[in-house]
Amino acid sequence: MRYWVIGKKGVMVFVGCFLLLIAFGVMGVRKLAVDVSAQLKTLPIYSVETENQEKKLALGINCAWENEDIPQILEVLEQEEVKATFFVVGDWCAKYPDTVRLIDEKGHEIGNHSDSHPDMVNLSEEKIREEIENCSKKVEQAIGKKPNLFRCPSGSYNNQVIETAKEMGYYPVQWSLDSLDWKGKTPEEMEQRILPKLTYGDILLFHNDTKYTKDALQGILQKIKEKGYTFVTVGELIYQEPYRVDVTGRQWKEE
Repeated sequence: MRYWVIGKKGVMVFVGCFLLLIAFGVMGVRKLAVDVSAQLKTLPIYSVETENQEKKLALGINCAWENEDIPQILEVLEQEEVKATFFVVGDWCAKYPDTVRLIDEKGHEIGNHSDSHPDMVNLSEEKIREEIENCSKKVEQAIGKKPNLFRCPSGSYNNQVIETAKEMGYYPVQWSLDSLDWKGKTPEEMEQRILPKLTYGDILLFHNDTKYTKDALQGILQKIKEKGYTFVTVGELIYQEPYRVDVTGRQWKEE
């Protein structure tokens, strides 16, 4: 009969390896939990996988505070022959109905950006519905039609917000490129945030009532078009049913 004798050092090595295996097992379980959680999260549309990778993208402009720069923004869009999607807050729409009508008359799209710009993650389903419904009612009063696009205030959402919006018949829309114009970025800084990362199917985020957007927009649009891209509204960019949104928020057409 043969006996194996393991010294203290051997025992320590054995125990260390055993604990290491347990640690890797725990890490694997945690990674699996994270992956499953990501798959279960309901995402809005961040960008679109365009057919044949066509170089189309959309310009989204959020409107929540004042309106003084809207005429200049509309003039730039007209000069560059670009149609944009303006996501308006209901309170803003009620305060500036003539501005909303002007945006619509110029051929741009109007989207729902909530009624009062709250953090909708902190709201009940009932309040989420109220925010969306009240905004759409004000838009309809201004231009005679209801929007079918919804963008969460500050980009803050959870499954309840997105699923509620979809149940109400809205397409929840986020963005893939953020100019950060609301932080007072200069035109040059905005260009550096957008132009090097640009790809087909992108949705750009800008705001009105910022320090530099009205001055930066024309140069950015021109440089994007020089790269061979064409602008469409968000409603024209996204797919209707059937579609799927992958774990990155990219929308794909389902056959």
